[in-house]
Amino acid sequence: MVDLVPKKRRRVDSTTSPDPIARYPQKSILSNLLHRQAPQSICTSMHSVVVTTPPKPNGPGIHAFTGDHYTLDLPSKTKLVLNKTPIRLAQDYHDQHTITHLVWNQKGTTLASADETGKIALWNLGNSSDNWTMAYSVDLHQPTAAILWLNTDRWYVVPSADQAQDKFVREQVVGPRNPYGHLAFVAVTVHGEISVHYQRGGKIFSRFSTMLPNTGHMGLGRADIGCFGMNLAGSGQWYRISHASLIFNNDGSLLLAAQQANSKPNAIHLYKIQIRFPGRTSEGAIFCQSIAKLGLGAKALESSLGSFVNGSFGVSQMLLTRGDSGVQLAVAFASPDDHSGYFGKWTLQHKTTKIPGDAIASDTFSGTMMISEQLCLEYTLGFPIPDRFVTCVSNTSFGGIVLGLSDGSAHMEFRDTRYPGLARSYTNTEHAIGPGFWQAGPPHSYSDGEPDAIAGVTMSPNETHAICILYSGRLAVIRVTDTTERHDYAADLTMISKLLKRTLLNQSDDLDLISELVRLSQQPNVKENTAQNIISDAMMTYQVYCNQNRVDDVLISPQPDALSGIGGWNLPQRGQAYGLALGTCRRLPSAHIQYINLCKAIQLPVILECFLGSCRSDYSTVSKVLDDLKIVEDGQNLEFEADSLWSLVSLTTWTLDFVRWILRKWNTLFNCKRPKNSQYTDISARPSHAVILCHKESRLALCKILIMINEFVRFVRSSSYELKHLPESTPLLQKYATNILKNEPVSLQDMLAFLIALGDADQSNEPRNSWDILLQSRLPSNKVDKLRTITANFAEKCAQPAIYLERDADDTIDVIQKRRIPSTAKQVWRCVRCQQHAMASVNSTDPCSYALWYHSLGRRCVCGGLFTNVPFLRQNGQSSYT
Repeated sequence: MVDLVPKKRRRVDSTTSPDPIARYPQKSILSNLLHRQAPQSICTSMHSVVVTTPPKPNGPGIHAFTGDHYTLDLPSKTKLVLNKTPIRLAQDYHDQHTITHLVWNQKGTTLASADETGKIALWNLGNSSDNWTMAYSVDLHQPTAAILWLNTDRWYVVPSADQAQDKFVREQVVGPRNPYGHLAFVAVTVHGEISVHYQRGGKIFSRFSTMLPNTGHMGLGRADIGCFGMNLAGSGQWYRISHASLIFNNDGSLLLAAQQANSKPNAIHLYKIQIRFPGRTSEGAIFCQSIAKLGLGAKALESSLGSFVNGSFGVSQMLLTRGDSGVQLAVAFASPDDHSGYFGKWTLQHKTTKIPGDAIASDTFSGTMMISEQLCLEYTLGFPIPDRFVTCVSNTSFGGIVLGLSDGSAHMEFRDTRYPGLARSYTNTEHAIGPGFWQAGPPHSYSDGEPDAIAGVTMSPNETHAICILYSGRLAVIRVTDTTERHDYAADLTMISKLLKRTLLNQSDDLDLISELVRLSQQPNVKENTAQNIISDAMMTYQVYCNQNRVDDVLISPQPDALSGIGGWNLPQRGQAYGLALGTCRRLPSAHIQYINLCKAIQLPVILECFLGSCRSDYSTVSKVLDDLKIVEDGQNLEFEADSLWSLVSLTTWTLDFVRWILRKWNTLFNCKRPKNSQYTDISARPSHAVILCHKESRLALCKILIMINEFVRFVRSSSYELKHLPESTPLLQKYATNILKNEPVSLQDMLAFLIALGDADQSNEPRNSWDILLQSRLPSNKVDKLRTITANFAEKCAQPAIYLERDADDTIDVIQKRRIPSTAKQVWRCVRCQQHAMASVNSTDPCSYALWYHSLGRRCVCGGLFTNVPFLRQNGQSSYT
């Protein structure tokens, strides 16, 4: 009898170091680059949403990156948030196919994606990085070689050194515009088809197309070959564009550089494309013309590339750029023999050729001279790259080149001092691959030491950072500003001030500029309040701009007297300005109090607008009640929409909590004693939360909110109304309105009288920036005595002991709904700019969800920032976010 004893499985240890990242060898990468254009794996919108697709052999996918990717190299007391969100709809649409193009439109609201099969789709970005909708899709049935969005807006730009420096320049729209809608783009396929896709309204799109000259089937025009003999003669194949680049020309036309890899002799052709949109009586048309050619043979490039042409070589990357010097063609060559590269630039220029008349006909044109003008590509500069080759190429807004190499290093062209910006502009030959370039990022490698090449590179909205995606799928964020230690940073700070003003005018993202401002403010030779002063100056410029009628005449630094006579702001303008201040103070280590004050102050005008939007009384009646600044029990009552009543409950609760909080801070400040070892000489020398009541806009908004709360409570208790949704909750609503004001330690009348008294002490005819007091968060030293007297007069009414019994709650408040986020929540939205939070979804059973303001505010954060979805964790009674 034999016992069957199970044998134990032995574990076989690997002799090599584990590396879970899939990869191709350098030889395969180079072979793919020479065969066809590398996929566009990364792009950044003007709102700093980075969209990537992992390079092969990584798995397919499209992801959106948001968060603090510009401040990774800065010391921070708070936990940085980086969010990677898959775009599920795009992944399902493109299935398992390779994504070849990712391109944002000019406004950064719509993303165009194209795959290797010819499918193109447009994706609209919603209020968060995981909220996408398809706007348009088309199947071209052949791979896409180039995609270019048509411009729709005119941006403000900082003037260059040779222009007037006192005003912003509003650039002209370059290229054709879609007369029927906002979205329009041009697509070029690898077989030479050019198609224009334009929006006619909503999701209705149209298109028209044509073919490039000398494209299509090979030998299609040969009369001696029939359809059955084309394959035998080798002419049944298509002309294939391997590399292409598409940009706008200065005259409004488009320029296309295309290389046909399977045509002989091999060359790069430059085409001029003009587009005419269809009209009432005419159809759409595309006019294509070949204007120049760059031969890629060894003899044609020997004078430019030198000894590099002795071996085998090919084009690995190609890019058209446009600057003040004209249109330039940047071409990167690579040799498969030794994996070395060469980079060169050619400029499109007019060339004049003189032909003597004797060469044509000696009898008729004897002694004359014929002049011929044509466009040609003239060699400008170039340099070899030993033992490395270019894997990706990008450009800045002024035509500067950014190169990614096979060893994982990034190199950037120096910025011309004539152009405004923060990128390096001085000459430094250390670690330079060629004249005019500097090494922006170090080489990257895998865990076993093999180089990790750069697959794609893109610039931040204000070109202070370069974001690279490596072939391993990792991201690298590179600061391209001058990070050397100096004694004077005045020029950089002045440029940051101009660029911040430009972001406010264009309503673009400013997180990369804020990162640079925070870095410079921490330098030893920079004054303490430099960042706040720069933000305040930007606010003043934007405030003047929002209240003037001349959009083409915006001063860079308006005088303080321009603030006199300025009216009110609308909510989007106020939110954009508050967003800049919030984003800066949130990332400054010493500005936590200013950040809290701005978070509170931004909510007051929003809450007032929500009350006004929920009121159905006449505008004249509402204005009369608010302008009187009185709470009266007898008089004309305001009426409210029934569907908005429950939403006003949360606004009332937030306001009453704020009143108790601000009174506690105010009375604590004016009744405290100065310690002997305190560094502050007076209460006006230290930041405090009490300054919110000294801010005129916030104080006036709070006065009107208190009046609206009184009218709202009176309407709920005394009026007859019927809830259309959830009518069974009417008794609970009336019970809340009956008890809401009974337990308040300070009555609405006393608080309103206190605020009016503070307003009387703040009467000043001097034009000043209203943002200073919030950004500095210090009481005016010349008014401390008046404020102390008013505090003493209202001590019995507004300094009740009950306000000191409460502690500052650690609960997280929803920035949109103004309610506490429950501890059972698993996912929340976090604003990328101000880092405040909101509930990720609205429950249909929530009675507050039927208010109109509830849905309109949820599109973006109150500061205008984009939401990102993050998990919600609670530890030790405090909320934390990862």
